[in-house]
Amino acid sequence: MINAVLFDMDGLIFDTESIYKTSWKYAAKEQGLELSDALYQYFIGVPDAACEQMLVQHLGAELDLQRYQAIRDKHFHALCAAGVTYQPGFTELFGYLQQRAIRCALVTSSGVAEVKHYFSGSPILEQFERVITSEDVSRGKPYPDCYLLACEALALPPAECLVLEDSNNGMQAALDAGCQAIMIPDMLQANDEVKRRAKHILAHLGEVIPLL
Repeated sequence: MINAVLFDMDGLIFDTESIYKTSWKYAAKEQGLELSDALYQYFIGVPDAACEQMLVQHLGAELDLQRYQAIRDKHFHALCAAGVTYQPGFTELFGYLQQRAIRCALVTSSGVAEVKHYFSGSPILEQFERVITSEDVSRGKPYPDCYLLACEALALPPAECLVLEDSNNGMQAALDAGCQAIMIPDMLQANDEVKRRAKHILAHLGEVIPLL
């Protein structure tokens, strides 16, 4: 039984992951450093603070983190100013859930400011019953804390909540929380553990509708 659908945001609802990657790599290059694709893969679905810790560990004393953050954020916001689009199938799926009165929550590794920015000018954010951001938990994905908090806020057992995620880290968080979980891969394909544990792996969000 599915009594609520919990949405990730970056890479699932919005096509933002490629923009994030471009800006993270740009800021490293600005300091004459390189952020490899192999390292960036570990950042997908993980809160910025944890990603920055990995970056510092990898690049060491050569990295000026404060300068890096400023350059990255400025570059990212400039790219976003051109517009961030919904991922295929999102509006159809969300409309279907609203018509069926299926409860919805947003569970993201981004902060409140980013959430409000992406949904600005749209009534969709107000239609989520609960919004859980990186600011609500001390441990982000791949830890299950954010999804456990969402289930608690909805007063539902995890087994009655369906999580939709685009990253392996997000899927691990959802599955370890005890939720049902479907992956719609964006920049990374499902790893072996996710393939084994996921309810489904789909091409786009519109494919979720027949499964509800």
